[in-house]
Amino acid sequence: MRSTPSFLLALFVAFFTACSDDTNEAALTPEEREERAMDEAATCDPLVGEFRDLMAEYESALKDMIAAKKVDPESQQHFSDKAGDLSKRIQERGEKSLGLKCWNEFNTIGRTYGPRIAKLGMEAMMMEGGVEGLEGMEGMDPAAMEQMKKFMGQ
Repeated sequence: MRSTPSFLLALFVAFFTACSDDTNEAALTPEEREERAMDEAATCDPLVGEFRDLMAEYESALKDMIAAKKVDPESQQHFSDKAGDLSKRIQERGEKSLGLKCWNEFNTIGRTYGPRIAKLGMEAMMMEGGVEGLEGMEGMDPAAMEQMKKFMGQ
């Protein structure tokens, strides 16, 4: 199975490294406020829309796999690779290139879908491996295991 703990850890990193810059509006100069308003009025970059659509499709595919009790590791890997690539490309473009509105949307997508996809991915991995909880995942990095336990509320 290609769906390994390191794959999930990489997915966590991709989603949670895209932190937004919560600049205080009152601290901005009039020029910066005007620039921000223009950015927010701009149409969002199609790359961000592609990322949003992919994440929704990824979540749906994982739900379908779990419901069917049949995991497709190749499909999981495809989604993971594509999500990682899109996330990297968006992050490389950065807030200035995308504009504040798109940058915030990208971060919101990651914060919304990231935890749900990670949880579903873990469920699928445990289901396929016959594991009843995280205790059955011997050999995983202890720090990563602790992060996953915290994430999953264990």
